[in-house]
This record gives sequence, structure tokens and C-alpha cells, in this order.
Amino acid sequence: MTLTATAPPAAPGDRPEHPLIGVLGGMGPLASTELLRTVYRACRLQPEQDTPRLLLWSDPAVVDRTEAIGSGELDALRRAVETSLRGLLAAGAERTVIACITAHHVLGDLPAELAERCVSLVDVVHEELAAATEPHLLLCSSGTARAGLLTSGPAGARAAERLVALHPADQDALHERIHRLKRGEDPARTIDFLRETLPRYGVRAFVAACTELHLVTRAIEDSGLGGELPSLDPLTVVARRIMNGEL
Repeated sequence: MTLTATAPPAAPGDRPEHPLIGVLGGMGPLASTELLRTVYRACRLQPEQDTPRLLLWSDPAVVDRTEAIGSGELDALRRAVETSLRGLLAAGAERTVIACITAHHVLGDLPAELAERCVSLVDVVHEELAAATEPHLLLCSSGTARAGLLTSGPAGARAAERLVALHPADQDALHERIHRLKRGEDPARTIDFLRETLPRYGVRAFVAACTELHLVTRAIEDSGLGGELPSLDPLTVVARRIMNGEL
């Protein structure tokens, strides 16, 4: 998905003030900073004063989300997410985004005043899948898969009709690959994994349901391979909505 800003430049002195969008990142740091890079690369032809206002709260110290889900000990994760979201709102953010899909497992446990101002990446995936015309391979962390974040509830049940899940061995391999991306492995190396895996499941499209995979979808676009490896990437969708004032 190629992104370009659609709003025309405003006249000097008549520029609207963009709402401040808070991004809870650090899970991992490279993925959340890539979201900001995606937004601003698409706006590079605009005066910087006309581009979106983003505030990144990067906290890599948040507990491992997959381990928390596996153990059932979610209090530390919930507290970390709640504290960070409160910090973003206190700093002036009008809307927030949690740049980690697995961390959305605790979104429903947050106070309503925080949850209602947070854009759910799970909801974004469900909305985009509703318009999909072909099945998508679900690529996510093992924690997201175990918790059924994308396939639970009424919206998840509808989404599941368009999703193909990985077999356990492939899920384990993907989770390890996600951690290599966190450690700085070249995202282009995951392209070969996709080329090998997608045909085995009889699909050509995938859902980038782990924010580390945003690094991979950007590498795919930069390599001109978007037509060969189409994806539904919620961070790309959020970036587009931020640029167009739709978040």
C-alpha cells in the first residue's frame, strides 16, 4: 500500500492545527518509530508545519506480552499500558494508538476514559478485512494467536472467515522471526519467508498482525513487491488515517 498525503497545502497563516496523536511504542522500539517514519515520509512534499503532530511514548521496559498471556499474569502489562496512556493524554494527546497488537489483550481492562480514546488496531484489522475479497494468512505473535485477539467476539468470528491460521510449527518459526526483527535483522530477509509460506497455505495476501511486521511491509513496498505480496497492515492504515485527519 503506497501512501501519499491527500490534503492540499494550506495557505501560510491559515494552517489548521492537527490534533496531537499519542503513540504508545517501545514494544518493540523499531516498529513504533517506523510508524512515525511512515507518516512523515508520505508527507515529505508538504511544509513541515502542515504535517501531523505525533507524540511517541517509547517504553521498551514493558513486560513481554506473549509471556504475560501464557502465564495469565497480566497485571504488570495492564499497569504499564494504563500508565503510558495516561501520560500521553496528560501531555495533550487527543487520541492514542498502542503500537503493539498483543498488548491489546488488556485494552478491555482499562478504564473507559482511556479505552474510548485509544484506536484499536484489532478493530482496524476487522474493519479492513470486512472489505477483503480474498483470504489472508494471519501473521501474528504467538501471544496474539493464543489469546485469539483477531478471532474472538462477533467481529472476530466474521474476520475468521477471511483468515487462515498458521500451523503450530510455522507459528513458532514466525514468533522467532519477530524477535529477530526486534533485534534489528534486515526486514527484507522476511520476504523470502513469506514467499515460501504463503503458497503452502494457498493464499497470496497476509495480515501483518504484529507491529514488527510493519517493518516488513515497508521493505516490501520499498522493493516494489506490493503487487506480489499484498498485505493488510494496521499500522499502514493508521498512518493513512493520521495523514488524512481521519483518526
